[in-house]
Amino acid sequence: MPLNEILFQYHNLIFKIDKFCKRLEQLYKEHLVCKPGCSLCCEVERTVCSVEAHILEQQLLLFSPEKIKRLKKLHKDDDETCPMLLRKRCVIYPVRPIICRMHGLPILYREAERSFIDYCRLNFTALPASHEFEDDQILDMNPFNIELIEIDKSYTENVLGKNWRSGSRRSLKNILFNIKPKQK
Repeated sequence: MPLNEILFQYHNLIFKIDKFCKRLEQLYKEHLVCKPGCSLCCEVERTVCSVEAHILEQQLLLFSPEKIKRLKKLHKDDDETCPMLLRKRCVIYPVRPIICRMHGLPILYREAERSFIDYCRLNFTALPASHEFEDDQILDMNPFNIELIEIDKSYTENVLGKNWRSGSRRSLKNILFNIKPKQK
């Protein structure tokens, strides 16, 4: 499958996720404190799959060499903050990874034998601790992850020419520090 078809599938997935997230943001607007400049969810090093790494690399290549240099200098010794932050703002926001699109919202995770709902603890503080979210009012990651895995498999096998491996991910710091900005 050609790269443009794979990217089309990925962007369709992003569209579905963003549409669902916007519905939840509207539903929970009085409970969400997320806003530009809040980067609490970004105080962790993230990893992404191969197709997302490709998209981030393409975005970083649009940046000036000075901006890339500034990001690298800022995050050189920092393994605890997302390297895509500059003054507490995401520099790749329009193409941010899927996981970053969902922060703050109630997300259903399924891991091995258990499942749980997680969200930013700054949000939903007015709800009682015993509050249970309705099934249609949480973001179930499973169907989105299944679709992302299929897209990533296609990218890895058809574009990179490699065998896809479960758990094969790249850190955002690795992506940033391996980018070679275009010289003017």
